[in-house]
Amino acid sequence: MVDAAYDSSKSPSTIMRNIEVYQDLSSRDFHFTGLVAFQKRLRSLLRQMKHPSAAVLSAWEIVFGRWYDLSKRASAHRHDEILDERSLVEWRNCSGFLASLAALCISKQTSSVIEESGLAGLKWIDRPSQDSYDNTLLDRYMTQSVQLLACSNARIREAMREVLSTEISPSLYLPLFKTLESELETLFDGPIDTANRFSDSRIAFAEQAAALLKTIIERLGSPADMGAALSVDIGALTLNFARFLNSVSEGLHTLRIKIKVCQLCEVVTRKKELLNLRHDVRIRNQLLEIMFGWIARPGSPKADNAAIVDGIHRDDALKLQRDLDRACLKALSDLTFRLPLQPPDGQTDADTSDLKSEMFHTYFNRFLSLLSFEPTDQGKNDVASNLSAKEDSLTIRELAIIALSNLLGANIDVGLKHSLGIGYHEDLEIRTAFVTVLCNVLAQGTEFNNLSDVAVGEKYDELVEVSIIHGSVCNMLKS
Repeated sequence: MVDAAYDSSKSPSTIMRNIEVYQDLSSRDFHFTGLVAFQKRLRSLLRQMKHPSAAVLSAWEIVFGRWYDLSKRASAHRHDEILDERSLVEWRNCSGFLASLAALCISKQTSSVIEESGLAGLKWIDRPSQDSYDNTLLDRYMTQSVQLLACSNARIREAMREVLSTEISPSLYLPLFKTLESELETLFDGPIDTANRFSDSRIAFAEQAAALLKTIIERLGSPADMGAALSVDIGALTLNFARFLNSVSEGLHTLRIKIKVCQLCEVVTRKKELLNLRHDVRIRNQLLEIMFGWIARPGSPKADNAAIVDGIHRDDALKLQRDLDRACLKALSDLTFRLPLQPPDGQTDADTSDLKSEMFHTYFNRFLSLLSFEPTDQGKNDVASNLSAKEDSLTIRELAIIALSNLLGANIDVGLKHSLGIGYHEDLEIRTAFVTVLCNVLAQGTEFNNLSDVAVGEKYDELVEVSIIHGSVCNMLKS
């Protein structure tokens, strides 16, 4: 108990303010099955502490010094050399300790009690110190933590991502997001040279950072948490991840990271109203273009050969590509909802209309091509896909239908004329899928308000006509 060891004779009230946590720590009922379980339980109790003290701040600074030295040693290693096992365990325990107690050591979080006797003048970790460092301890801690996401040692970077994802207090999301955004600017700046070892660290950093953002965004719930998220343009970061991966040469590791970026995009899209994304339509249009390019469409070289990389067996590579196909379509089925297609800036009104029509034609035909593309091995048990059983129950065909419905519903002004012909397609399955699309469009509501009253009537009549005709044909075929 750091308070008792440090200042029990001077300020017994300090101990009493955290007495419930200390009682739990000293209780005979405090059982654990091993050192890992003990550390997790200890960190859980530390996160429950509400009252700072000189002892707590001193303990945090001492542990930070040791952790910082170990982190520098880990970062200096090359060719996947690692710290000895004892030092690695110590580093992990220090990481959890710092993350669990950091919120208690911030002056902004404890302003109501700073003026209490014994607390004024303490060395808060978010305030500049009098030593030679320009940055605060919190700045140094956040910077070092985020940089470790690119460490050559996989155990360290994955452990650091786990700490920042699950053990840090939501009150630290704001400095974490700002530090992460600053480091990502370096990641996204400049071309990728895959022969350079520095590029390997950038790719590793992209993987960990995307997974970290996804986990944190999933946890965001309270208005205070959302305030931290609003300080960073999450939508732009997601787009930059996708652009970055487009500049990296194809490989199995790249495919796995693309899956994680798709999952990040899915989470961001589902919470876009809470995140108050900037330039939402423009960013989603660009994500649609990039992510659809990741899908192996029927007959494409990517579907047949391109997944054979890194000396991995063809079946394993194709399975991973299918996981990516599904992840892309899952993300796009959310991303395309109420998404008006938007050509690049700098076009005249006439050009914009033609380009929008051309874009719809391209995307609609691409999604149609996936209706009959359902591999027998869908990779449902692949850990890399990380999909729940419920989510994985949707076939590629069903996901494509959702995307088709979204595109048509949000772009009825240019899409209906092109798509109605699909109702007369020679392939019965495609005709049936198209009627499903029409039903979905009518169920979710269409953007008829963009059209004149006469046009609304004409478009709606066309929808009804093709639905009736197709229904009659289906009944005749059944009879």
